[in-house]
Amino acid sequence: MVFGRCDRRGLLLGFAAAGLAGRSARGQSEASRIVAIVNDEPITSRDVAERVRLSIVSTGLPDTAETQRRLAPQVLRGLIDERLQLQEARRLRLSASEAEIDRAFASVAERNRLDPEGLARTLRGLGVDPATFRQQIAAQIAWGKLVERELRPRVTVGREQLEQAMAALQGAEEEVLLSEILLPVYSREQEAEVLAEAEGIVQSIRADTDFAALARQISAAPTAAEGGDLGWVRLGALRPELRTALDGVDTGRVAPPVRSPQGVQIVLVRDRRAGTPVDPAAREAEVRRRLEAEQLQRLADRRLRELRRRAFIDIRG
Repeated sequence: MVFGRCDRRGLLLGFAAAGLAGRSARGQSEASRIVAIVNDEPITSRDVAERVRLSIVSTGLPDTAETQRRLAPQVLRGLIDERLQLQEARRLRLSASEAEIDRAFASVAERNRLDPEGLARTLRGLGVDPATFRQQIAAQIAWGKLVERELRPRVTVGREQLEQAMAALQGAEEEVLLSEILLPVYSREQEAEVLAEAEGIVQSIRADTDFAALARQISAAPTAAEGGDLGWVRLGALRPELRTALDGVDTGRVAPPVRSPQGVQIVLVRDRRAGTPVDPAAREAEVRRRLEAEQLQRLADRRLRELRRRAFIDIRG
């Protein structure tokens, strides 16, 4: 079975106050067990465990065996896609320099009111190897360069497409401030499995969970870099099934998972307000940016699906 997650270039990490217990003796003994091979590159149980710990540390999700079980499939998919993205970037002679990784790492430290050494010490104190986070950053930067160089020049938004999108936003209906996490589905057979995983993740999310940090760690959406932030959206512009899911969901709560064209969507309602008229020129620019971003994401999804189709991927039990 082939798993994966698409372009995810987020470089920001929000730390929760919760700590993590140390590795178990069993976890140490299994550190070198291979759980998947992507072309000729292995992924070990330690790789997965490190990323799961990074997700829990950064989000404030409960540090339980159940949470780890729920996150592990998404983490493994992300690691498989990460390997594919790095391999393709290397083929095109694209990579993240140490200076770029250092700058991104320092940016995360600054957001957490730390210097880079302080961030590294914090990670180690919480049971996360700083190299794990640096590897994640390197993959995000390399794939981002590929998307910008190879795919962005292909993005075009026609006048008719723009006008149709603008027409859907007329009026002053209610607006919602949303954040999202996207778990991709790549086959009909996988849909029920990913929906169940999404429902489990929703059950794990508590009032003190950092939703933005969780989106940065596991979301496949292009909004992952901004913590899943979708901004203010008019209800009429949303897909009917998402509007239905949001009906009656209070501010600060997460809606039930919804199937979308790209996968399964988990949405947080951050606020609600009555819609207000917007300057047409500003609205057109906003809509054009959204359409361009959606088109770019579809191109990135297609590129990654093709990489996955051609790759040798062996997932071991």
